[in-house]
Amino acid sequence: MRLRNYIKIMSTAALAVFLFIQTANADTLGQRITFFIDPQFDDQKDATLSATLKLISRHAYFYIGDDYWNKLAGDQRASALNSINDLASEFDNRIYPTERKHFGSEPLPGIDNDERITILLTPLIENAGGYYDTTNQYSRQLVPQSNQRELIYLNALALNQQRKVSSFLAHEFQHLISFNEKEITRDTSDDIWLNELRSEYALTLLGYNDNFNGSSLERRLLHLLNSPYDSLTEWKNLSPDYGQVAMFGEYLAERTSAKVITDTLKNNLPGIRSINESLKQNGFSTSFAEIYRDWLIANILNDNSKGIGFGFIKNELNSFRVKPSNILRNLGNDVIFEINDNVKDWAGGWYEVSDFMSGPGQDGSDILKIDITSSSITSFRISIIIFNNDGSVTARDFDPSSSANSFYLDGINTNFNKVIIMPFKKDRLSGFSSNETAISIHIDIKRIDEIPANSIAIDRPAAVMTDTDNSTADSVTENTQTNLPEFADGALLRAKGDAKVYVINGKWRRHIVSPRIFDFYPHLGFDKVIEVEPEIIADYKESRLIRYAEDEKVYEVSGTDAKRWLNITPEQFISQGYKWDQIFIINDLELGYYR
Repeated sequence: MRLRNYIKIMSTAALAVFLFIQTANADTLGQRITFFIDPQFDDQKDATLSATLKLISRHAYFYIGDDYWNKLAGDQRASALNSINDLASEFDNRIYPTERKHFGSEPLPGIDNDERITILLTPLIENAGGYYDTTNQYSRQLVPQSNQRELIYLNALALNQQRKVSSFLAHEFQHLISFNEKEITRDTSDDIWLNELRSEYALTLLGYNDNFNGSSLERRLLHLLNSPYDSLTEWKNLSPDYGQVAMFGEYLAERTSAKVITDTLKNNLPGIRSINESLKQNGFSTSFAEIYRDWLIANILNDNSKGIGFGFIKNELNSFRVKPSNILRNLGNDVIFEINDNVKDWAGGWYEVSDFMSGPGQDGSDILKIDITSSSITSFRISIIIFNNDGSVTARDFDPSSSANSFYLDGINTNFNKVIIMPFKKDRLSGFSSNETAISIHIDIKRIDEIPANSIAIDRPAAVMTDTDNSTADSVTENTQTNLPEFADGALLRAKGDAKVYVINGKWRRHIVSPRIFDFYPHLGFDKVIEVEPEIIADYKESRLIRYAEDEKVYEVSGTDAKRWLNITPEQFISQGYKWDQIFIINDLELGYYR
């Protein structure tokens, strides 16, 4: 394998195991080794340290730095050994099997030809829980400072905090698995932000965030609230970076599936491309851009009653709200609000426009005009949250261009009373660094009397404005579909060159997410599938809504075997853009198939 650029990944989360087993050529208890360490993380800024093997577990060697050990009193040494023993037990019995089940395998037997990994406990700098250094995976002929073993560094100062040190170990062990699954097996260098997202979500998979108080997730939420406008994909290895990836990972898993995160290790694509591929492979027709847009909405709104995905589900996460970047109030017809900002890829911004002036001189100017200017205007997507007078919320998207850089909202004070404008830069998909370039954007907001001809008006769902992914149930695009091909309701269609099979009902299509569903309906089968041009499939709007014939509950299907009850009122169902005719009626066998 060719030598790649080295990555040093710091963390804050982990766990461990124990059992005394020896193998040929294995390390032995009491063995002393001089390790290379990274001076930027070592509390003494040393480049090497001597450490002694204190415990051998089923899957790991536990070394502790000699300088640290020699400073401990007798009772402190006994306490440290007990903590290491507990950590080893946690690793062997919980972290190791759980993470390998979900993420894959570490290098096995690895560069040292030993099935155990090495865990080195030594004091690290403040706020560093541990780190993983890929240079140790190469021979000394290539990297003279390589320790030539599967090695994780942990902060020995956290040994007396079992929950923390276990989280640190779990976090770093994912990095070791990621190196094997992505770098070695698939010869792909992943973006650091996605690698860190997986490590953060490993703690949720292990249940370490179930008790929210004092958890890593609680700290990450505070990091997000303190720096909500940070880029998700730029990685400076600072607290805001961890807050972004941890919270987005939680939302991504809630919105789709944990497998969408873990399966990013099952393809040879980096970054956002890897997530899009994982979404596709897990049966989701949505895209990263759409999920990111809804995540921005969830951060500022956090209310699932207003729309699917417009909030977090986890109890401890469904009440926070980030503050708008700016609040612009009292827009009159003789005023222009200006927003000037520098935006990095996949960084959130929320600009609230509210308390529109009313009364004499304002009544005729009930149209909101928004102009976008930028040297890279097509890099942006402009998402808008519209707060309607009836209490409902509508989300719209606009992709500006040099020839179409303005859009309009009709009905100031009569239809809506507040909007939040969310511009984000969305064209780069991978290869992010620690210092991304920001692009300037200028937004003018004013009131006018009339919408010019051939312009983009987004006051109604039937407008030209498009959602990030037109296949979703909460899509804002209304296709008039006046020329739908004539297929009977219940017909099975498949586009040429695509494996997906859809069942048709009126102007809607529903993806048959698993071949098993054919078993529930004797009249269905692959022999009934009609192959058509892709354009014909595109003429139908996609729905994921189902209802059992003898029940009123409506569910949304996600993935290949999951359903989610839309626990909302009929009024909310309509206000969120759903249509009654998009619900597909199913039998009890199919209903029981979904989780």
